[in-house]
Amino acid sequence: MVGQQLAKSVLVKTACFLLVIVSLVSCKKKEETASEVDTIKVLSYNIYEGFRGDQTTITNFRKWADTLKADVIAFQEMKYFTKESLKTFAAEIGYPYTVMFHESGLPVALVSRYPITNIKVVPSDLHLIEAQILGYHFFVIHLNAATYEKRQQEMAVIMERVNKISDKEKILMMGDFNNMSPQDAKDYDNTSKMNLVAQSEINNPGTKILNNGKIDYSVIQTLLDNGFYDTWKMFRTGYEKSAPTKLRTHNNYTRIDYIFANKALSNDFAKSYMIKDEFTDYASDHYPMVFIYKKR
Repeated sequence: MVGQQLAKSVLVKTACFLLVIVSLVSCKKKEETASEVDTIKVLSYNIYEGFRGDQTTITNFRKWADTLKADVIAFQEMKYFTKESLKTFAAEIGYPYTVMFHESGLPVALVSRYPITNIKVVPSDLHLIEAQILGYHFFVIHLNAATYEKRQQEMAVIMERVNKISDKEKILMMGDFNNMSPQDAKDYDNTSKMNLVAQSEINNPGTKILNNGKIDYSVIQTLLDNGFYDTWKMFRTGYEKSAPTKLRTHNNYTRIDYIFANKALSNDFAKSYMIKDEFTDYASDHYPMVFIYKKR
């Protein structure tokens, strides 16, 4: 009888121990799931004329994107894509929601795992998407590549829209701004770089980067003056080019690809980085940017 009671006691204690273990594992899994839901990963990528329509590169991008697992992707230079082909392309990599206004030239596009709402109409000559995802304001931008004056005009239109949004609302602004940043001025202030910029203007008639012999930083300065934070610079003091990649042979290095966050969103910062790997070295002439923020 004593033996039976002892055995029963051992079984009860073992069962309780196993129940505790299972509960701990279950709680850990719940915590991991909640953690994944509590952050949003955003990718911004200029894919250089729609990967030039090259199907091998597009196939490799699908594989690459599957490993990155971004929640939202902002594309620039979506040449060769139509609104319908974008939907098919995005669905194949797990993004059921898409926006692309224009099909000619070098359009921008936005794809998301979550519904894209409050989509604003834009002028036909402006590479811009303004919309909301999960209540956050998204601006996808590809500014004019030719002159700083045209970029200033385009940014004025964009800021007019931004200023209609309450400063308590959370805003993300991303893309290829074709404009260098005053925060990088010390990295450009050398004879070698200035010669490269001057030569670029000579090689590309109509291009204007220099204003009275100096790099014009006004577009990015406008954003900084209006309380936007360059997420890549928030916790870095160094420099890293976003173009060119190894696809290009010139050495006219520049950082013109950004993800900006306004003050209301900056406190949710989790991580920001460029992706430089075997795929991005040759898929485009720009490196992609990633920003991860805590969803609150």
